Amino acid sequence: MEKKIDGMLTHAENAILVIDMENDFVMPDSPMRVMGAYDTLPAIKKFLDWGRANDWAVIYIYRIHRPSGVDAELFRRHFFEEGHPFCIAGTHGAAIPDAIAPQPGDISVEKQRFSAFFGTDLDIILRGLGVKNVYLTGTQYPNCVRSTAVDSMSLDYNTTVVTDCCSAASEEVAKANIYDIRNMGIPCVDSSEIMK
Repeated sequence: MEKKIDGMLTHAENAILVIDMENDFVMPDSPMRVMGAYDTLPAIKKFLDWGRANDWAVIYIYRIHRPSGVDAELFRRHFFEEGHPFCIAGTHGAAIPDAIAPQPGDISVEKQRFSAFFGTDLDIILRGLGVKNVYLTGTQYPNCVRSTAVDSMSLDYNTTVVTDCCSAASEEVAKANIYDIRNMGIPCVDSSEIMK
């Protein structure tokens, strides 16, 4: 079976999701930053490089909003109304940091809610590729990582949260979420265990 057409994968049993690793959430000078996100960049880069070298699909999940914030959750609309919009299409804030920038052949999916599956074509893409195993990286644990992990498991993908490649506002929040996610039957492991 042909696995690539014009440099793009057409089949992959494994996929890495890079969730919300956008400048607005990652960079230290951003008001919307998640405190632990920036420090995960080296681990994510290493895992992505390894995944690509082994013909794993790499899928970037972008939170993207309109400048008015009309598509943002109700509890976040005040940011837009008060003149502090975030993750606006085409802005620096919505871009992925250079350290883990998408490479040719990677896939992009846009979302407006916590889960990468809600209202997106992610499930169609994964099924089209023949993906069986989904590995989650990104930010942050209690919101987008957790909800995406639960939806991925619910859709019967073998789902793994890559702990050194995910982040939260604090270590305590990360540990509490890992505890809960594991108790739902979703493995949470360090990337070094996967890359053995």
